[in-house]
Amino acid sequence: MATETTLSAGRITDRVRRTAAAWERFAAGDDEVDGIPPVILSSWQRSRDVYRVDPIHTCPPPAGGTGTGSLLHNSVVTQLGGLAASIAGRGEDALTAVTDGTGRILGSWGPREVLRRAADTHLAPLFTWSERATGTNGMGTALGWHGPVTVRGPEHWCATLHGLSCHGTTIDDPVSGDPIAVLTVSVHGPDLPSPLSCLLEREVMPLRRELVRRARRDGAQLVEELMAAQAAAAPGEPLIVTDSAGQVVLANASAHARNEQLPAHPALDPAKRWRSGTPVLRDAVREAIGRVHADPRWVGVADLDVLAGEAAMPQTFQLRPILSLNGLIGLLLVGSDHPDGEPIGRGSRQAVGTALERIIGIRDDRLIILAPAEIRYAEAGKHAVWLITDQGRVRAAGRGMEGVERALEPFGFLRVHRSYLVNVHRIREVERGFSKGTLTVSTQHHGREGIPVARRQAAELRRRLGI
Repeated sequence: MATETTLSAGRITDRVRRTAAAWERFAAGDDEVDGIPPVILSSWQRSRDVYRVDPIHTCPPPAGGTGTGSLLHNSVVTQLGGLAASIAGRGEDALTAVTDGTGRILGSWGPREVLRRAADTHLAPLFTWSERATGTNGMGTALGWHGPVTVRGPEHWCATLHGLSCHGTTIDDPVSGDPIAVLTVSVHGPDLPSPLSCLLEREVMPLRRELVRRARRDGAQLVEELMAAQAAAAPGEPLIVTDSAGQVVLANASAHARNEQLPAHPALDPAKRWRSGTPVLRDAVREAIGRVHADPRWVGVADLDVLAGEAAMPQTFQLRPILSLNGLIGLLLVGSDHPDGEPIGRGSRQAVGTALERIIGIRDDRLIILAPAEIRYAEAGKHAVWLITDQGRVRAAGRGMEGVERALEPFGFLRVHRSYLVNVHRIREVERGFSKGTLTVSTQHHGREGIPVARRQAAELRRRLGI
């Protein structure tokens, strides 16, 4: 046993030494570093080149701003605090902490001596551990990764944190996909015992499942609101109900007839709800939510392209808020030629400058910096998303097709199939599929790619291409 422990300690020491050497080279400007996990390497790149965090002199700064979480989000944070206290009691010399969705530590738990040492590195309440402020770390990097992340010793971007090892896992809102909070466990040392990280992941699973169940219950209420409105609707009047992220849960027969992509059956599962290929609907819903928070009785009017299909003119909708005990859960859209309400969202409000102008890929443990225009399409594999680019096949640094879709959508990419995201500007050929209503497309003139287009996305693609 002693020999095994010595060998294990030796391997950790070798790994720490190699990681520290790679960190020094990368911090000095060298992009060619080997042996660093992709999630850490991409985080280093953001820390150095995007956020410009000083790796030598930076330490986690005091938190600013005020809390803006909803009642649901505050409940999640409270429950995580209970889990953190329980885990801290079972992990010897370990510290647990909870941050909000911006990386601000709200609470920490652990033995008195551990808490004192943690305070020396600002691993304590009222300090900010976002990547933008502090660089690579278990909390901030987990926020961007939307999944579990372990950062050991010199994998931290800031030198002041090289004595820590931390595992963080996010709790995301299943409707919007935005992070609500992060639960972390940390130790002083070059490695984190794997039982601690496994314990953390096991403890948060019931909370994640409950959030999905709650989202489904809210979806059922949204459906009931549409059914009630249908009883009083004028003949042929389109009705659509969306969740708070602008995803369509259900459309009535009149709306579905004008856009067959809209769900004609309740999409209670947030992952199966329909998302518009343009930001107009989501921007209008986002603006409406802000108005409702200021005045719960607010009713709005917006011109939306959700029914445009192959037609050119958008439809005017009245936007009615739908509230539950948890607050605003969605909007009922009532198509009308002369609706009453406060006008909002005439077209997309998304500024071009708000989108990142480069995408990070990984090839052979090297970061590849890509302009979106260089990417022809993205393809989901078993355990990764691959970007098919002018430089060849590159693995996406992001986690999951949904994350890649969010990053590329502002640049004219369309999710044409559950496994494919295509740059509409790069499409060169369109061919009818074997099944009625389906298409295949190619970003090259020889047409050998054969990217499949799902039937429900075919109309949107035709509209984007003007065919």
